[in-house]
Amino acid sequence: MNIEQFIAKNSPLWTEFKNLTELIDKKGIKHLDSKQLKHYLYLFRQSSHQLAYARTHYPGSEVIPYINSLVANSHNHIYSVKKYDFSEVGSFFSFDLPYNIKKYKNYILIATAIFLFSFALSWLLVANNPQNAAYFMPKEMIEGVNWNMDASNQWDYPVMSSYIMTNNISVAFKAFVLGITLGIGTFYILFSNGALLGALTGLVYHNGNPIGYWSLILPHGILELTAIFIAGGAGFMLARSILIPREYSRRHSIIKGAKEAISLMLGVIIFLIIAGIIEGFFTPINISPVYKLIFAGLTLIMIIAYFAIPYLRANIKGLEG
Repeated sequence: MNIEQFIAKNSPLWTEFKNLTELIDKKGIKHLDSKQLKHYLYLFRQSSHQLAYARTHYPGSEVIPYINSLVANSHNHIYSVKKYDFSEVGSFFSFDLPYNIKKYKNYILIATAIFLFSFALSWLLVANNPQNAAYFMPKEMIEGVNWNMDASNQWDYPVMSSYIMTNNISVAFKAFVLGITLGIGTFYILFSNGALLGALTGLVYHNGNPIGYWSLILPHGILELTAIFIAGGAGFMLARSILIPREYSRRHSIIKGAKEAISLMLGVIIFLIIAGIIEGFFTPINISPVYKLIFAGLTLIMIIAYFAIPYLRANIKGLEG
């Protein structure tokens, strides 16, 4: 291919590339829709390859500086660092996250069912025989429980908050990451943590103060467990992408499944941070257990309302239509 044939073959592509770059210069890259953006990236790659080809086969040609200017002018649009947009953060938490929770609710419900089953099973076993708690709880934990459920004078609030957040985030991420074990590790994390909580609850009903117990567990626990259920669902999403790639190759299925699961994990982190703050700063306060249970009830109502956002929007659109 001589230089004239090379120019004739590729000049329409360069013209289109130039026109799109000028459009972005005037109106910004957000003006392009997803298809135009993908095509723009394609034109950039093709022009870059053609520039390298021209430098190799037509050194000294006038077409080289022309293609180089096209690539250089688009470079800032391709590689510029996107400014942090707080409106996108707000959009994620006000719409994207609850929508994704709705979209992947079946995985989350499976994780919830596993946890609640193990919770109920260990509670019943320990309620029938307190010695069964040893099957689900470490010995030092059983011996160290404060059955009066009044730890307010013993807690260092900032230290406890930091510890609780770190521990809960660790549990949630294990439930997610262990999805790569085909879901077996996720199942184990959910089952073992549910069984531990159930055994503790059974011991409390045998030895302690159930109202005080629930007032310490529920204010932070509703958010905390919700986050762990979502993380477990994300882990099962990852497992499904490995086991059942559907129309994708296994590699692309895993990448796709991981991206979808990570969209849930961003919300999980925020839920756990809030839960840790509540547990470290509100739960130990020396007030009536009734007020703490009311707070827990309000937390539950807020979570339900938050998860209902996609359904409410769909109903509103239906009425408007």
